[in-house]
Amino acid sequence: MFPNSKIKAIGLLVAVAALGFAAGAATMGRAETPAPIDWRERCSYSGMLKDRLGLTPPQQDSIRSIMRAHRAEMHELMEQVRPKMDSVRGVVRAQVRAVLTPAQQGQFDSLGVRERAERSARERGDSAGHGGAPGNR
Repeated sequence: MFPNSKIKAIGLLVAVAALGFAAGAATMGRAETPAPIDWRERCSYSGMLKDRLGLTPPQQDSIRSIMRAHRAEMHELMEQVRPKMDSVRGVVRAQVRAVLTPAQQGQFDSLGVRERAERSARERGDSAGHGGAPGNR
């Protein structure tokens, strides 16, 4: 009789687990799904202001409009400064790389390739490149 009660107990556990899974699956369909996060907006200057200052939707729209109005001006300025920034960035990267172990240097180099690809994507206006200069959004 003992083995039979063991089988019944296991059967009961399996049935309860199956019912729990079914109930969970049924309620997931009714659960409110959160809106997807717009990382480009979240990481932008206007997104930062929204989070830190609690901007209203009309304020957000006004700030985005201001940023768009000055986008070309900011882009032109960045183009003038970019060669010097790239030069300093190269010096910094070389000095940081010299501190790293060979294994870390390989990882660091991979990060640099990824960073340059994302920067290039941002400059082309691709949505794949996240982040970027705040004035370019």
